[in-house]
Amino acid sequence: MKHSSRVERMLGAALGAAVLAGAVTLPAFAALGDAAASVDTDVAKMKGQARATAAGGYTVNEITLPSGTVVREYVSAEGKVFAVTWKGTTVPDLQQTLGTYFAQYKAAAAAPHSGHNHISIQQPELVLYTGGHMRARNGKAYVPALLPPNFSPNDIK
Repeated sequence: MKHSSRVERMLGAALGAAVLAGAVTLPAFAALGDAAASVDTDVAKMKGQARATAAGGYTVNEITLPSGTVVREYVSAEGKVFAVTWKGTTVPDLQQTLGTYFAQYKAAAAAPHSGHNHISIQQPELVLYTGGHMRARNGKAYVPALLPPNFSPNDIK
């Protein structure tokens, strides 16, 4: 009987540790316009450190990449990524960060424009600015239709 009780305690402790580990996992990240739930691969793919900060009616998920570049994903209370920003020495994987909006970015980047380091897109479904110079890159993108009520694009930092 003693052996059975001991095994049960060990299994209970292991189960408790597994439940606790599941409760403290890193926040989920997603591409622009996607749902935030269950997209943990972004943090792993970017090999970054993650943290989340709740704000008025939305959450800012932040990934710090090994290069020092910081990617912020703004998630609405409905669980949609409505904006992303990046700032640092390198540009993050924009195909992953922009998701389905990457094609619009790529088309704008291929079109003739002034200044090879700056791109500006202002369309009803996507607003994007990116620029900077060597070792100081920054940008932001948002989907106007997904902005939370009473949220200004100027709040995207």
